[in-house]
Amino acid sequence: MLHLGRGGLKTCQGLTRRSMLQVAGIDLLGLSLGSLRRNGTAEGALPARDVSCIFLWLDGGPSHFETFDPKPLTPDSIRGPYGSISTSVPGVHFCELMPMMAERMHKVSLIRSLNHSTDAHAPIPMMTGTPGDSTSHGAIVTKLKGFTQSMPPYVHIGSKLGVGAGNLGAPYNPVEIRDPTGSQIQLPDFSLQADIRADRFLQRKELLGSIDRMRATTLESRSIEKMDAFYQAAANMLTSETVRTAFDLNRESDLLRDRYGSNFFGQSCLMARRLVEAGTRFIQIKWYDGPAWDGWDVHGADLGGMERMEHHLCPRLDQGLSALLDDLEQRGMLSSTLVVVVGEFGRTPTINKYAARDHWPYCFSALLAGAGLPGGTVIGASDKTGAHPARRPVSPLEFSATLYKLMGLDPVNDSRLRPFIKDAIAVSELVS
Repeated sequence: MLHLGRGGLKTCQGLTRRSMLQVAGIDLLGLSLGSLRRNGTAEGALPARDVSCIFLWLDGGPSHFETFDPKPLTPDSIRGPYGSISTSVPGVHFCELMPMMAERMHKVSLIRSLNHSTDAHAPIPMMTGTPGDSTSHGAIVTKLKGFTQSMPPYVHIGSKLGVGAGNLGAPYNPVEIRDPTGSQIQLPDFSLQADIRADRFLQRKELLGSIDRMRATTLESRSIEKMDAFYQAAANMLTSETVRTAFDLNRESDLLRDRYGSNFFGQSCLMARRLVEAGTRFIQIKWYDGPAWDGWDVHGADLGGMERMEHHLCPRLDQGLSALLDDLEQRGMLSSTLVVVVGEFGRTPTINKYAARDHWPYCFSALLAGAGLPGGTVIGASDKTGAHPARRPVSPLEFSATLYKLMGLDPVNDSRLRPFIKDAIAVSELVS
């Protein structure tokens, strides 16, 4: 049994992290900080390149034709109803529905030749790299790079996705925020239960002191030393004013909030910037969670077709994403923040009978920015109808390896990444 304030600690199997957190009243955190080092950096990480990531998941599958890879010289049945516009990079064109991002093309990198064969709505493989594996990029980065400061290292904004800790186990699941737009965000992972008295905070200090005394007499126990770091980090996260402040959008000006857009996606992007600024390393945002009308799955059979792209989807993406990039740059954070924009696939090269587009995983686009990426770069190309890669095809595994490399991990020499990326290497044009 483990007792507080009764002269000592006694267990038969040694002190477990679970029992320690339960007696401290913070078992609800659901986070594993066992890999945390005294210097705050996990083995295998590259401290000189401590990059955060904001992963914008366009749930439903955005059309590459109506965003970043228009085909203006094709027939109407392929081109669709919208024209193309020049960007800030000569020779590169976006769909006319993305005017603000077109002005910022020189700040971003674009992959136009992503491809796989999973024709189903699922965050696998683009959020994991591998079909059949639910271990997300965020969980892997958290596992390999450790925990920093007092912020949760991995946050998901939006309703649940089918990826998370996966094979790494529940401790590496993200902290989930259902909706950032409310006046008060509920953070159950960082709240005390109603029946926990205030004096439990004092008991935590007493527990820590007891652990220190126990460690002094059992120096051979490496687990105790790890638990000390785990306890301190978890307790700091629970009680940190920094955590609560980071999730409070009311601390931003109305002007800035309006710049991002008074909608779920825009406010999620603003919250992501606040979290990165406070110390969270990986934030993923799922595009909307309301009716199907809000998603990128534009078939047109039971809902509006292309008009959704024109009046709803593209304007909100264009506004929120451009505001995020500008805000990060103005705060000097863009060079240390990787912004990723992608969905599960693209859309068909031909307009269907409902005047919209269906699923198409065989060629689609992703936009990346920040983290030292070469601005104005276009990787690969789709063929003349946008159906298949014509140059430099990029697989989900290569996409994942690129993300890890940009975040300071080594896809070539870090053997811990091999189960997740196989023999893939990063896209050299983006990481050199």
